Amino acid sequence: MLLQSLVQQADSRQGDTPEYYLARRVMWQIDLSGTAIGNAEPLVIDLRQEQRKITAPYTGRSGSKPAPILFADTAQFALAHHGLVKGPDGEKVLSVNSAAVTKARTRHAAYRDLVTSWCNDHPHLPQAQTVAAWLNSHAPTAWPLEMDKDHLVAISVDGEWVHDLPEARSWWADKVKKAKSGKAGKANQGLCLVCGHVMPLLSTLPVPIKGIPNSGMNTQLVCLNQPAHFRAGTKQLGATPICVDCGTKSATALNMLLADPEHRAFADDCAIVWWTRDPGTDTAMWTLRDPRPEEVAQLVAGVRYPRRGRDALAVLDEDAFHALTLRVNTNRVIVADWITIPVPELKRRLGTWFADQQTWDGWNNTYTYWSVWRLALACARWDKRKNKYVDTTVPKHLQADLTKAALHGAAPPAHLLPVLLQRIRADHHLDRPRLALLRLALIRTTTRHKELCVPQLNPQSTEPGYVCGRIMAMLEAIQRKAMPKVNTTITDKYLSTAVVSPRAVLTRLRIGARPHLRTIARTSGPAAKAMDSRLRDAFDLLDTIPAHLSTEQQALFILGYDHQRAHSARAAAEAIKAREAGKELAAEQQADALPEASAEDADASDNTRW
Repeated sequence: MLLQSLVQQADSRQGDTPEYYLARRVMWQIDLSGTAIGNAEPLVIDLRQEQRKITAPYTGRSGSKPAPILFADTAQFALAHHGLVKGPDGEKVLSVNSAAVTKARTRHAAYRDLVTSWCNDHPHLPQAQTVAAWLNSHAPTAWPLEMDKDHLVAISVDGEWVHDLPEARSWWADKVKKAKSGKAGKANQGLCLVCGHVMPLLSTLPVPIKGIPNSGMNTQLVCLNQPAHFRAGTKQLGATPICVDCGTKSATALNMLLADPEHRAFADDCAIVWWTRDPGTDTAMWTLRDPRPEEVAQLVAGVRYPRRGRDALAVLDEDAFHALTLRVNTNRVIVADWITIPVPELKRRLGTWFADQQTWDGWNNTYTYWSVWRLALACARWDKRKNKYVDTTVPKHLQADLTKAALHGAAPPAHLLPVLLQRIRADHHLDRPRLALLRLALIRTTTRHKELCVPQLNPQSTEPGYVCGRIMAMLEAIQRKAMPKVNTTITDKYLSTAVVSPRAVLTRLRIGARPHLRTIARTSGPAAKAMDSRLRDAFDLLDTIPAHLSTEQQALFILGYDHQRAHSARAAAEAIKAREAGKELAAEQQADALPEASAEDADASDNTRW
């Protein structure tokens, strides 16, 4: 199924890349324009600074006698370069090792034979005549000082790449097909598992996979070269019959997807590629890397309001969506995840994904959504001195696991919640991505608390952890109201302990809140009464303050704390508007009208909550 989808993708993109060609970074250009006149030397152009990739011939090669590549090969093949080694002064000098010299000459001889063979097959072409004349007169004995044996060298005539000629493309394709299809003859014919036709079969896939993190020079999509991999004693593709066309197309299509930023993303050591059956379908909104508010709102509306979202889904067709997650192990591709679903189902799952991670910014009265990589980064350690996350401490494979959960509509990995809570308690940092991740983990791992996991305050909830979090936010608001310029709040001191053992902390803080309420009462009696009443009502929701909280309850504590703060921030913003309009504030509004310093904090709370 996977190879069939890749072959369909290659057919739909037919003409983009020639067979057995790949985008490669050419570092040196050998232009033969002047060599046709007398014994002029070719023009050597340094392309290293351009960092530009060119579609050039390529095929996988390995072993002690690797085959050359037509017109675009390393300097060791194309120019018999010996390679650079470290000299006595620390600078790189040309190697004079006899083994290196012999190897370079052997490989250059193979390269000359290959190019000469192409020239002999196309004697009428001016480019072939020029290349043949250069080979006959050329004896590589000197090279630019900066050139090394592994640098890619390509040949051009009058500024035009020779490998771009139609004659070169077809000749190279036939050459590789013959080399990779094993022994010629009827015995090599068979039923292809991909296309279902009797065709010439491959012994190995002719095109290696490029672009996966940690991949090598010859990474194979299908590789059965060890006895443990053999099937019925048959190695390589003998037990997995794939014809030449299907094998070439599948590998070429995968390389094109890996090279296209619109169709791939990297997560740690994984590469995620996606495509649709119709290549013209826009996939930008499915990347999960950069959620756009208007697109996310449409997805969420389609989930929460099916009747209203029907219009949004009506514009979608039944195109198929494919996504593939790949890793590499010793030059073998590992398919970590593979999914094929209709586009409308993908839309529904993505809408659910964003609805489950939705957080509310009460101060600005907006909903926020986060990309997958930003959610994964929120699980890393927070560096207080640099005021940012340490990206090297992100749990391994978390970004790929979150992407898998989004596409499959499944729960995130089980270790996510305890790891995230441990991070929050350890570095005392709480921001909206972490809150979004908490909501996501709670909603998708349990249904018992689903009614609590709304993005806004649920004042009727009697869940002990949630109520304790609300009480903590209320106590903090009372302290800020009484002491606007306090340096260290009760949250800074006690939140990490209160998350685990709320009884010991909240009982003590409730007693400590009494002098703060008396301070508030000196300037605003109604505000003090309102805040005291709210605090009393919240405590009344609990039969008893729990001594310890479980992992889920700890997450609910933090959600309750955030929801209460966001609710208070929204009420404070409304109070400020009423005050600016010259309206008299009610007691509840006076309680919510935070001091100026606290209002500034609330405005910045979009990024940092604790």
